[in-house]
Amino acid sequence: MESKAHLVAALAEVALAIATQADRLEGILQLEREALVANDGPTLDAVARDKDLIVRTLETQERERLHLARSLDISPGPAPMRAVLTQHQAARDAWARCVGVLERCQAINAANGRIVETKLQNVRTALDLLSGRDMATSATTYGPTGRTARAHSPLTIARA
Repeated sequence: MESKAHLVAALAEVALAIATQADRLEGILQLEREALVANDGPTLDAVARDKDLIVRTLETQERERLHLARSLDISPGPAPMRAVLTQHQAARDAWARCVGVLERCQAINAANGRIVETKLQNVRTALDLLSGRDMATSATTYGPTGRTARAHSPLTIARA
């Protein structure tokens, strides 16, 4: 069995590594937002690759952190992590800052998702208008028999 000091030192290293990746993720999410707003496809492609790599790295590091926390018989939450890292000031401070960085990352990622969803909805609306589907569904009424009937035949822009 590994000594507690060795496990704590390993946990400190993982905490520092996670903090470094969290900082990278925050930066890449901000670049993603800029590329989304600018409709910059090539930058979005590059950002997506970088983001994927960072997230996979974070997942691996988090699994290691959880394993070390279990080995030390501590809760993996922020406060127990800070407490166990008292002898590793740089790691303790990085971990405390990392929690805030990851919360900001979550908020930025959610905002970026809303931008993507809005853009996707705009594309769907444009496609509906071009194909006449939007007019067909919005102009549907009920006929004398109680069945749906279109008030008029949709004219698509492509046929116009």
